[in-house]
Amino acid sequence: MQAKLLDFITSLRSHDIRISTSESLDAMRVLALIGYHDRAVLKSSLGITLAKTHEEKIIYDRCFELFYGGDRLDIATTKETQEKENRKISSDINYDIANDSTIQEAINSPLVQRLLEDSPVKLSAAIAQASAELPTQELRYFTQIGLYSRKLLDAINFSEIEDSMTKLRSIETDNADFMIDILQNKKQQLRVLAKQQIEQQFLLTANAEGKKLRENTLRNARLSNLERQHFSQLQTLIRKLAKKLSARHSQRLYIEKRGKLDVAKTLRKNIHHDGILFETYWKKKRKDQPKVIALCDVSGSVSAYAKFLLLFLYSLNDVLPKIRSFCFSNRTGEVTDLFTNEEAAAAIEAAFEQWGQGSSDYGQSLVDFAELCLDDIDHNTTLIILGDARNNNGEARLDILQSIYNRAKHVIWLNPERRINWGSGDSEMRRYQTACHFATECQSLQQLERVVDQLLKLIR
Repeated sequence: MQAKLLDFITSLRSHDIRISTSESLDAMRVLALIGYHDRAVLKSSLGITLAKTHEEKIIYDRCFELFYGGDRLDIATTKETQEKENRKISSDINYDIANDSTIQEAINSPLVQRLLEDSPVKLSAAIAQASAELPTQELRYFTQIGLYSRKLLDAINFSEIEDSMTKLRSIETDNADFMIDILQNKKQQLRVLAKQQIEQQFLLTANAEGKKLRENTLRNARLSNLERQHFSQLQTLIRKLAKKLSARHSQRLYIEKRGKLDVAKTLRKNIHHDGILFETYWKKKRKDQPKVIALCDVSGSVSAYAKFLLLFLYSLNDVLPKIRSFCFSNRTGEVTDLFTNEEAAAAIEAAFEQWGQGSSDYGQSLVDFAELCLDDIDHNTTLIILGDARNNNGEARLDILQSIYNRAKHVIWLNPERRINWGSGDSEMRRYQTACHFATECQSLQQLERVVDQLLKLIR
């Protein structure tokens, strides 16, 4: 019990919280009195002992959630949930397979059975327990994530899946092939879960020397995975990236017109040459400031991505002073005034609270958007749409997007789904893509930075 607390204190120190030896001893006394039974009381009590300033309390809260997050998996589930988890074979497997002794023998291993139960709670608990037994406190570099992910998979006997698949291949029946497909999918899901677990440990244990590498992890990880636990870190990183892009694109925007001499300026600049025109100056016309409109799906499936796109755009006010923002799930509303009156982070929360309820309806949302904004879109307008284009089998209203495409300078669509999934199921992305100048997947902060950089180049 004390060893785990000491590991936690080491993690806090690596995140720049100063903790003395006497404070560590006080924390041990607190733990001896309270124990791990009440997680909320433990968090509050240790926080009083170990975190002194407001900034340290923010870091402490984040580290506690990462370090002790797995403890919540021990909470007992309801009777109905337990009955569902205790089934030996998921509902996806038909009756014939369940009664095929040859197949049952092939899949009779603890890990495979746990996977087939379709119990995320048990699976996450097993991964968290195996992770706790690894020396993850030695994680210092981003390049170690792959190595530790493999160690974690070995610790939960990942090879059992391949062993079962080998046995199933020898059976050579349709039912066996069906089971192989299921295990192949489970195998891939398990790899993803293991990597996410190690990424989480890396963010917790990497010391100050690995700060740059931690940022690299945040930039490359899926925003939907990191949004809750690392929002404050991502805000800081987004502002840092926005500042870099602002410096790169902040030069004044001119269109040079060769062939029309600026006589007055040329004479004035050549006075010191006794009137000889060594230097010529051409008339330049100040380019109109570009208009940028953001239309974001803020329904649950993609809300994290919309949050960071808006934060990124509004951190670029030096080079993008004219931004209008619209949010939608099944109806569309303008939220520009919120960003005028409040800080970006607070405005985003208010916008999501107002417009983030309900399932996505892209057709109706485009109708609303056209009523609100279509007349304001012209050849100097860039429209950025962020969403997965999953329309819940509603009417797509591609005609409205086509009308916007014909009016605007650029229509850019950022989709947080992988390109391979565009058009699958209820996705209308392949159709919407025909009315966009540019469409790309955007899952991480690094991809978002690249897209915004390209956007600033396009509107120069």
